[in-house]
Amino acid sequence: MPTFALIDGNSFYASCQMVFDPSLKNRPVVVLSNNDGCVVAANAEAKSLDEALTKEYGGGGYHAARSDSMMFQPYFKVAPFLKKHNTAVFSSNYELYADMSERMHTIIGQFSPHQEIYSIDESFIELSTLPINNLTEYGQTIKQRVAMWIGIPVAVGIAPSKTLAKLANHIAKKQADLDGVLDYASLSPSTQAALLKTVKVGKVWGIGKRLSQQLEDKQIHTAYDLQQACPKSIRKQFSVNVERIVKELNGQACLLLNETHPSKQQIVSSRSFGQLVTEYDFMKQAVASYTATAAGKLRKQKSVCKRITVFINTHKYKTDQPQYRNVYQIPLIYPTDNSVLLTKMAIRALKHIWLDGYQYQKASVTLSELSDKGALQTDLFAPNPKFSGNPQSDKLMQVIDQLNLTMGKGTIQLANSGLQQQTNWRMNRNLMSPRFTTHWNELLRVHAKG
Repeated sequence: MPTFALIDGNSFYASCQMVFDPSLKNRPVVVLSNNDGCVVAANAEAKSLDEALTKEYGGGGYHAARSDSMMFQPYFKVAPFLKKHNTAVFSSNYELYADMSERMHTIIGQFSPHQEIYSIDESFIELSTLPINNLTEYGQTIKQRVAMWIGIPVAVGIAPSKTLAKLANHIAKKQADLDGVLDYASLSPSTQAALLKTVKVGKVWGIGKRLSQQLEDKQIHTAYDLQQACPKSIRKQFSVNVERIVKELNGQACLLLNETHPSKQQIVSSRSFGQLVTEYDFMKQAVASYTATAAGKLRKQKSVCKRITVFINTHKYKTDQPQYRNVYQIPLIYPTDNSVLLTKMAIRALKHIWLDGYQYQKASVTLSELSDKGALQTDLFAPNPKFSGNPQSDKLMQVIDQLNLTMGKGTIQLANSGLQQQTNWRMNRNLMSPRFTTHWNELLRVHAKG
C-alpha cells in the first residue's frame, strides 16, 4: 500500500517575510496582491483578527470572497484597521517567494526518492518504499529540518492516498495538539471518522464551491458523508473524478505522484499598470518587458513558440472614460525562444492595435503553439532564420538567462523595455521588502556588538 506525505508551507508568503525579520514574530503580517490591491496572504496572527474585523466593520460593503475574513479584502478599505492592530503589510515579493519555494522543495526532496512539487508551497512525497518505523516521527523530522534550514514552518499530512494526505495536512494545521504532523493511518477508525466529520465537504481536495453546493443538496455535508457515499452512485450523479475522490477518502490510491511537470501549452505574461498608460512609448516598454519575461519562461521549459499574441485594454470600471480593448496575433515562420525576435514581433502587433486618446490599464503577451526545442526544419522557400536554431543566438540567450539567474532578475534587459528609466507603467509595489536571497545589494546585513 502506498504512503503519501503532503508537506505544505504555513501561510507561505507571510512566512517568507518573517524569516528575515525576527521583530515580526507574534505580530500580524499580511501580503498584498498585484498593485497592492487586496490581501492575499496572512499569518495566523492576522487571521485571528477576522472576528475584530467583523465587529468593527460588519463586513459591510466589502467586495470580497468572504466578507468576514481578512483574506481578499481590498487593502485601501482595511488599511486603517490593519494599522490600528500594528499589522506589518508587504507588497508581493515574487522573486523572494519563488527562491524560498525552490529551497523548501529541495529540502523536502531529500526525504524521499519520489517527489511531486504540487504548488509553490506544497510537495507530495512517497514513503512506502522507505524503512520508516514511525511515520509521525519522520514527519516531525521533515518539519524540523525545513524550519532549521530556511525558517519556514510547515505542516505534514501522511496517509495512504493523496486526498487523505491533503486532509491530514489540513487537520494538522488546525489542531495544536498534533504539533503540525498527522499520520492518518495511525488513528483508530472511530477517530478517523470523528475527524472527517469536522471537515466540510468543500474543504476536500478536488471539490470546488459549485460542486460542494451540489453535494450538500444531496445531504453530503462533510468529508465523512462523502467517504460513506456509494462510488458508483456518485459517478452516475456527478463524474468519474468525484468517484475517485470517494475511493481516495476510503484509502484507495487513485492518484499517483506526477514527478515530472508537464510543459505549459501556452505562456502568458500580464500585469495591470501602476498608473494608467496614455503614451505609446510607455506601452511599448511594457509589452517588450512582458515579452522578455515570457520568453525567459519559454526557454526555462526548453520550448519554442510559433505564435505571439498582444492584448491591451482600458480600465473597465472607469465607466466615465472611453473604453477600448483589442488583440492582435502574429504567426512566426519558424518556432523560436529568442527574446529579441519575439519582442520585435510583439511591438509589431502592438502597432496594429494601439490607438491614441485612451487610458490603458493593462497589457498581456501570450506565447502559444509551443513545442519542444529541437532540430529546426527550415523552409526551402523562406529566408534562413536569424533567430531560430542559430548557435550564436542561442548562446546569447543562455548568457542573458545565466546572468539574470546569478546576479538577479533584470540584471540584463532589452533596451526597448525601458530599463529602469521609466517606471510609470510598472506594477505598484510600494511596500515590498528586499529580495534577500537573489540580489547581492539586497542581502540582509547583520551587525554584531562586541
